Amino acid sequence: MNYLMHLVLSGEDPDIIIGNFIADHIRGSRIINELPNPVKKGILLHRAIDSYSDTHHSVRHSVKLLRSSHYHYAPVAIDILYDHFLIKNWKQFVKISLGNKIASFYSLLENRLDSLPAKSRKISLKIIEFNWFEKYETFEGLEEVFAMVDRRASFRSELPNTVKYLLEFYNELEEDFLSFAPDIFTFVSLHNRYKM
Repeated sequence: MNYLMHLVLSGEDPDIIIGNFIADHIRGSRIINELPNPVKKGILLHRAIDSYSDTHHSVRHSVKLLRSSHYHYAPVAIDILYDHFLIKNWKQFVKISLGNKIASFYSLLENRLDSLPAKSRKISLKIIEFNWFEKYETFEGLEEVFAMVDRRASFRSELPNTVKYLLEFYNELEEDFLSFAPDIFTFVSLHNRYKM
């Protein structure tokens, strides 16, 4: 769900960006092996980022803060909240402006829409139509995003009330993000050097 962080960590290659974006909707090595190498690299990068993030002490602490309220969806909530903190601290981590990064990504999605897996295509259209990434910046926008995500939830969810919990743990969650972000950027830099 942390699409913005994955986008930033994908670099500038459009195929790697697309691979990273569709990774959660691609199953089976046969399908992956049929894709162009840069798209494959994007998928593998996405999975490496997720694996690293899931075991990072700061991410685990953040998830623990929301576990009692959000249960199964605590990691989903944290993914979105970390995108909020990425926007808040954008200039610390990203050289290109937020507006340019988002516009470039939306344009790429529109140009590649027909080649995306069905689930990725559906999510792309929602991201563009509702301008999800810019919504991550404000509490009101976050409430809208969490309400949209909640509509797809299979289990009991506190997602629509996440901003209430965000306000309760705001400083702690931001500290976790600021501890995690430099580590994930370093991890991706090393991953790209040795794996790609």
